Amino acid sequence: MTLFLSSAEDSMNVFCTNRPIRAGDILNNGKGFTLIELAFVLVIIGLLLGMGAELLPMLIKQNKLKETRSIVKEVKTAITGYALATGRLPYASNNTDGSENSGTYTGYLPYATLGISGNDSYQKTLFYAVDPHLTGTASTAEFKTALSELINATHSPSLFCDSGNIQAAFIVISSGKNLRADPPNDDNNNGTITNADNNHFEKPGAPETASYDDVLDAVSITYLYGRLE
Repeated sequence: MTLFLSSAEDSMNVFCTNRPIRAGDILNNGKGFTLIELAFVLVIIGLLLGMGAELLPMLIKQNKLKETRSIVKEVKTAITGYALATGRLPYASNNTDGSENSGTYTGYLPYATLGISGNDSYQKTLFYAVDPHLTGTASTAEFKTALSELINATHSPSLFCDSGNIQAAFIVISSGKNLRADPPNDDNNNGTITNADNNHFEKPGAPETASYDDVLDAVSITYLYGRLE
């Protein structure tokens, strides 16, 4: 049997009931959020914001450390290239202007002499130390001979890392996030590295501790000699 609706009023009577319309019906029919669902979402957002606030400083710290390690490594490569091209290692700089100073073997990086940037990710000038025997040569042949003399101990090496286990040709150091050089790189506790400090330094890649956060890398005498073979 087919049902025919005689009027608009008949149509309304078919679809309407005596049950009153509730707010929940509108929310459910419109697929909206209930108050409980909204509260749950707000709690999740609050937790995520709290986690982000805690993680952000740690992420920034890790990024700066990673960037500084990369900078120190690039500087080490640049100094090695300078030595191979000129037949000598540069003197250190006795200030932050980046120019090498004759007779200065431990101090700031001579970045202007090298033609590179001299700052780490904390915007502090890098430190640099070099074996004195490798700064006075005038050719690649003389430089190789000087390296050989250090290796064979016909001339005493005078720059060491890792409690004397590494005989270094040169060392590059960032003072790290505390912006101060730390012992054993800094011996007189003034936060810098100069000729007044001794010639023994921490091992490359030493882990960060409560009292040490320097980033140090070095090139050994034997490695540099091998690059000339």
